[in-house]
Amino acid sequence: MNQQPNSFVLILEVLYGHLTDLIRFFWIRRVRFFTLGFVLGIFLSFFFLGGAYVVWSGEEARVHKSLEKYRSEVSNFYDSFQPKSVKILDRSGKVMGEFYRRNFRPIRTDNLGKHNVIVWAVLSSEDREFFSHSGLNYTAIGRAVVTNLVQFRLSQGGSTISQQLAKLTLNLGKRNLFNKLTELYCTFYIESQYSKEEILAMYLNQIFLGEGNTGVEEAARYYFRKPASELSPEEAALLVGIIPAPSVYNPVRNLGIALSRQKRVLYDMARNPELHPSEKEIPHKFSDSIELNLKKFRTIYKIKEHKDEEGNPKYSSEIGKYGADKDFRVNLAPDFNSEIRRFILERFSNEDLEERGLLVYTTLDLEKQRLAEEALRVGVDSVRADLTKQESEYQNKGKADLAEVTRAILPQLSGSMISLDPETGDIEAMVGGYKISNVFRFNRAEDARRQPGSTIKALVYALAFEKRIVNPSSKIKDEKLDISGYSPKNWYKGYKGDITVRQALAQSVNTVSVKLLHEIGISYFIQKLSAILSIPEEEAESRFQRNLSLALGSGELSPMELSVIYATLMNGGRRVTPRKIIKITDLDGNEFYSTVANEAAEQILDPVACAMAINTLQSVLTEEGTMTLKKKEGEPFLYAGKTGTVQSPKLKSSRWKGLKGVRDVWFAGLTPRNVTVVWVGHDEGAPFPGSGSGVSGGIWYRYTQNVKSKLGMGNQLIPNFVGDFVKVDVCADDGTIIETTPDYICKVPLYAQYYYIGDLPPKRAGFVKQEPPTQNTTLRPELIDDDSEISTYDSQGSRIQPTAVDSVELEPPLIENRRARYNEETP
Repeated sequence: MNQQPNSFVLILEVLYGHLTDLIRFFWIRRVRFFTLGFVLGIFLSFFFLGGAYVVWSGEEARVHKSLEKYRSEVSNFYDSFQPKSVKILDRSGKVMGEFYRRNFRPIRTDNLGKHNVIVWAVLSSEDREFFSHSGLNYTAIGRAVVTNLVQFRLSQGGSTISQQLAKLTLNLGKRNLFNKLTELYCTFYIESQYSKEEILAMYLNQIFLGEGNTGVEEAARYYFRKPASELSPEEAALLVGIIPAPSVYNPVRNLGIALSRQKRVLYDMARNPELHPSEKEIPHKFSDSIELNLKKFRTIYKIKEHKDEEGNPKYSSEIGKYGADKDFRVNLAPDFNSEIRRFILERFSNEDLEERGLLVYTTLDLEKQRLAEEALRVGVDSVRADLTKQESEYQNKGKADLAEVTRAILPQLSGSMISLDPETGDIEAMVGGYKISNVFRFNRAEDARRQPGSTIKALVYALAFEKRIVNPSSKIKDEKLDISGYSPKNWYKGYKGDITVRQALAQSVNTVSVKLLHEIGISYFIQKLSAILSIPEEEAESRFQRNLSLALGSGELSPMELSVIYATLMNGGRRVTPRKIIKITDLDGNEFYSTVANEAAEQILDPVACAMAINTLQSVLTEEGTMTLKKKEGEPFLYAGKTGTVQSPKLKSSRWKGLKGVRDVWFAGLTPRNVTVVWVGHDEGAPFPGSGSGVSGGIWYRYTQNVKSKLGMGNQLIPNFVGDFVKVDVCADDGTIIETTPDYICKVPLYAQYYYIGDLPPKRAGFVKQEPPTQNTTLRPELIDDDSEISTYDSQGSRIQPTAVDSVELEPPLIENRRARYNEETP
């Protein structure tokens, strides 16, 4: 017990001795080290200051030109000119969008007095000593250094408005010491050449405020639909709160964080009333009324807060709701055009956009876009009609609370649709939401991530084929499973026993999908998923939990991502990169930007496995599948696809009052040279009546049939490829190879099906005349889930009322038993 303290004391004594020797060493040579340090410091100072000055000398002419243009904008004699437009063309050259960077006059020095509120907010938050310093605020710099050291992070900056204007004008990109010093030279130049009023007005016109908005005038019109001179203190505070990090504090993308910043700026304004250009205009008892005024602000912009299923706060509002369309003169594809506009504003300077007319040649097919919008509108309207009927029934039964919840769900039900060419990756149609107006704020096709349900099974089966675990004719048993505590259920009650793999996918059998993923390995599945989606494996690991419910769609994907998965299958396993823009030119034909369609695509999956998966997905749309398409006699069957339905959890205590229904319905459809994904649902996961085949499948089929009749369709579903395969005729009844003998009977023949060489379908045993097994898709009444159905469509695209009630998969792809987290090492 006594040795430990003694040892510790000895260690301290040794360390003390070494430290004393080190201090003595430096003290004896202190003059030498001081001289060396001084010389080195002088050298480094000249090196960095001289290097930065060289950079500044090269940029000075460009900066001077830009600043003089800014000054002309803010001068009292500014004569606004009509800027040239940016025209967005569809793939055939039709103008489908036209916008201007801005079509209003900027803030000027002679009207700064009309912008007192925004000036007050900017000075209070960004630069309180703006009118007293000469470009640098040493007090603010010292305060920022102390704050950052105390908090151990870069939480506060000390840059002035002049420094920020220098940074915006130089736009040097990467942050390093050379660039910071170069910005310092630019700051001194700005302060020496321009008045404070000019600097402030130029800054207000050039600051970036998110969502493609440059300047407070443009941002005010975007977020609040009013000029900057009419902003209230609350509106001005929200805008100014965006400045430090537009992608983080943006009220459209992160409303909760933006509201927190808004309150902070308001209290800064209250503490600095002297910064208001006219203090008499400050409302009486401004500081005491902040909370009350914030409540009024939230009422005006209909800001609502609620909790998601995990208890996290979610917000909705009308801030920026109509802003996306403000600069468009023509806007025939709002979601797609919005993405193009964002790309253009990020890539081209303001001078380029105002002085040079641009033509953006895109991949969109305007005719297909119109057909997609029409199909989605009809499909969502049908669900809304069902909800209206449901509301009326609840009212008649005296269930006012359920009727009220249903009424609240109805207007926010939405959908999205993406259609692309799998060979080139070209996006041919994109609808980001149900079309209520000509403006959309949230592009669900690209930005919404939802559980894809059983649509993910196509990838599971493709990987199982690639690993030669099974082929479409293999017999596999639908039975009760218990894998590390996880026991998936089917959408129907009970189990089918021995069935073919093709029948298992056609009927969306959950147990078989889980079996296959178990044999494939979750690590391998996530690895392939990350390669297909072109995301790092670390991100894939964080997004897709390592458990077997992945086989049923428990991970979250956007419609765009799901379309990329199916496009990869259609493209013979080669990587598919979605493309929107072909090239950008000016009016004289000078090219500034161009792309190559799916250049040097990496081979991710085996092409034979992909062809087998597409063959198997065709069975989903036959009599044996969850969505039957009736085809004309003798017509080739050039359709494949997969339904996906995610059931809403039956929670009586939820905000939906225990309403029954589904929360996401999907369909991924394949036709020659086309992949189309449809999602219908509610942004907050509210339940509604429907299924993947009955709603999303119907939307896809309406769109596909209209495209076929008006624009035509190819004649080859699976493109030619080189691989280790044979094509054989198979009987879907039992998976056996079709034989040319009168003793062989087949009710559902399939022709030219892909199989690996050496892994052919079996022959039917016995060679005696026999009836094939009867595939009865009508389940006994006691086995039927009353909430769902199988859908059938005739050759004209009309839905046929099913003769027997059945169901698409409705099992929520969530593990209820937390023991079921899967570990490959201990299955």
